[in-house]
Amino acid sequence: MVDNQDVTLWKYLSGESQAGRLDLDPSVSKDCLAACENEIRVYESARAMLRTVAYVSGFGDFPASDELAKMLGAKAIGGEGDFDSALAKHIEVLGLIRDTIKHSVERLVDNDKSQADRIARLG
Repeated sequence: MVDNQDVTLWKYLSGESQAGRLDLDPSVSKDCLAACENEIRVYESARAMLRTVAYVSGFGDFPASDELAKMLGAKAIGGEGDFDSALAKHIEVLGLIRDTIKHSVERLVDNDKSQADRIARLG
């Protein structure tokens, strides 16, 4: 489960990357970016599927059936500790990881290109 410390950590690392203080190896980052994008799609798909179970029925006519249906539906979406909110947090962290990798690699590639251009002008 993702907690606020994970979000805080990746926001910090994203800021470090944007500021140029975090370098990641471009040879590894392509696979990491693809993995982040894939996991985001998986979690978004799972969130979409939750909408089909947010309204539970079929518990019969006993006195607590409606309350049980509401309670179980709330575990999917909207209740305390619901799956939808947990998946949203995971998506947020994966987005921060993806953005951190992108910023770091883009900066490194731009720097390499700049250095190559500078060397080419000297020669």
